[in-house]
Amino acid sequence: MKSLSSISFLLLGTVFFHLFSSTAVEAASKGKLMHGEDKRYCVPKPEASDAALQKNLDWACGQGIDCSPIQPGGICGDPATVRFRAQFAMNSYYRKEGGIDSACDFSGTAQITHVDPSSEKCKFV
Repeated sequence: MKSLSSISFLLLGTVFFHLFSSTAVEAASKGKLMHGEDKRYCVPKPEASDAALQKNLDWACGQGIDCSPIQPGGICGDPATVRFRAQFAMNSYYRKEGGIDSACDFSGTAQITHVDPSSEKCKFV
């Protein structure tokens, strides 16, 4: 009986492992984060032009995200570059949409990174 219990335990453990693994793979393929994963951020691609980033900034701020932190005098208003302000707005939109990959495209000018773009005063969520 002891060996039968061991086999049952191993079989049950294998079933749970595969169930959890398939859930993680499904969530990862949809671009969603699982508990305990590294945080992801939506940032401009290095080659994105200031003109494209200004369009991204304007569009994202028009989608109901709070852009007050990147306004002049705001906590994230410095550096006052289009790239930094767009990065904040793009990431805020990405978060608002649940962190799905498709929310970080911006006409091909954005990418997902695990590197936190926060500055000393401006913390990205």
